[in-house]
Amino acid sequence: PARRVLVTCDLFCAGCAAAMVLPGTPIAVLLSLRGTMAVIAPVFTGARAASLTDILPGDTFVLGRSLIRMVAQRAQIVGAGAGGLLLIVASPRAVLAITATTFAGSALLLRFGTGRRPARAAAEGGAILRQSLAGCGRLLADRRVRALLALWWAQSFFVVVPEALAAPYTAGIGAGTTGLGLFMTAMPVGTLLGELLAGTLLSQAARSRIAGPLAACSLLPYVAFALHPSLPWAIGAMFVTGLSAAYTLGVDQWFIAAVPEDLRGRAMTLLSAGLMTIQGLGMAAAGAAAEFAPPHAVTAWAGLLGTVCVVAVLRPVMRHRVS
Repeated sequence: PARRVLVTCDLFCAGCAAAMVLPGTPIAVLLSLRGTMAVIAPVFTGARAASLTDILPGDTFVLGRSLIRMVAQRAQIVGAGAGGLLLIVASPRAVLAITATTFAGSALLLRFGTGRRPARAAAEGGAILRQSLAGCGRLLADRRVRALLALWWAQSFFVVVPEALAAPYTAGIGAGTTGLGLFMTAMPVGTLLGELLAGTLLSQAARSRIAGPLAACSLLPYVAFALHPSLPWAIGAMFVTGLSAAYTLGVDQWFIAAVPEDLRGRAMTLLSAGLMTIQGLGMAAAGAAAEFAPPHAVTAWAGLLGTVCVVAVLRPVMRHRVS
């Protein structure tokens, strides 16, 4: 059952964060604990998204998932700032202890604040890993699902490039730490506004119509970095890219329509795990490229190559999509 999975994930993360607080913990153990939390994260997000399909039927699922993304974006911005402020008055161990408490609080909220619903499908028998691989195999064998996953992941690989290079870029234009903060918040703010406007002002059919064109153009603002823009123009490019995230509402509709109901939990987990992995690889690739070219040139090339890749994967998506 989804609630049990969500509560268990939160408790595991609370335990990992609490273990980090112990004095004398070796760096290797700290990294292992952080890695364990990263492994758990896509399981949590996948189970949460799958449970939403039971709570919110039809188009309300897409809006609910968009709302969760907006809340998560804002919470990450606030959390990063709050973490920095806490470190002024408390030790890192104390802040990690607070983190463990918030995970435990989330577990309590989920356990007593949500209703119990049965598992989506009966257990299939056999090892969990074998079941998971079999489910992923079924999903990847479907051309529609495979094309939609490729669209999500291709865009995500390139969209993180300027954020990965934000510190050297803003330092190079003399923007300072305040400029770095403004640069890093521009895209999340644009994402919040884009999804809010699309979710409140557009119908389901309209969101589906604009999804393809918006996805195709989502990385084009990065090409402006070829001109080595000053901070206001760079922030504007990041903000416009964030606005284009409204395409995700339409792609969510297609994805849910394409995935068999009994595989939705695994599909959401596969999507989430893939996004996290791809974004990490994109950041690593951006850093490697910046060893040979200035950050603004790397970002501009990411916009150009990313647009080509997104348009390429959009073709099978539009051909096989389910409205």
